[in-house]
Amino acid sequence: MELLMQIEGYTPLGERHETDELHMWVSQGLVDFLKAERLGANRKHVDKVVLTLGNLRRNGFRDLSNSTLFVPEGRFPAGRPGMADMAVYAAKSYQLRVYGGIVRIRGQSVFLCPEGTVKKQNKADQAQLKRVAKILGEYHER
Repeated sequence: MELLMQIEGYTPLGERHETDELHMWVSQGLVDFLKAERLGANRKHVDKVVLTLGNLRRNGFRDLSNSTLFVPEGRFPAGRPGMADMAVYAAKSYQLRVYGGIVRIRGQSVFLCPEGTVKKQNKADQAQLKRVAKILGEYHER
């Protein structure tokens, strides 16, 4: 069943095929961030992260369970009363990170990627992870 919809402010990542495990949508802000990073010193890291996200779209989590390129960052409040915490994941290469998580939209699993960053320190920015979880919570079906 194809996801016939638009997600305001987001664009599909890659061409979806019926055999793909997940729908993959990235925010326009993230697209702009990755384009800018690709022009600088992070070109190869952007390419690795995009390949990792494409692999996730095609194969789901099964090929990424032991990956150092795709890691769970934790569960954070979704920002909606009565809603469980949202799991936030990072696709990463060196200090470049793309954050996202799985939401249900129209009964289908969608991996939504609202933000990315180049980390300045080893520990992930907890405020950013919480912000990503709230964004995911806004899109997740009740």
